[in-house]
Amino acid sequence: MITNLRPNPSAAMIGRVAKVKSLEPITSTCAPSPADVVEYSEKKILLRVRRYMATGTIVQLHLDGNFSLWKVFCCVETGETFHIGLELVKLVSKAG
Repeated sequence: MITNLRPNPSAAMIGRVAKVKSLEPITSTCAPSPADVVEYSEKKILLRVRRYMATGTIVQLHLDGNFSLWKVFCCVETGETFHIGLELVKLVSKAG
């Protein structure tokens, strides 16, 4: 069995709770919704959310004190929730 002894910073984000908010005019007045991080890398993230988000939607993401803008590239129904794939558009503010 081969094991990876290097720490994986992406693994530390999996399972974290984030807040996501659609910036479309109809829904932008709503409060941010909770989201669970399923997969994470510096440029892409997969979240579990409770509602559908259309491909191309720009969203605000609040995660570990960072605020960033992302674009939805996929949304897949998974029973009562949805997995949304996001691509980084811009890191607006960084914690610390």
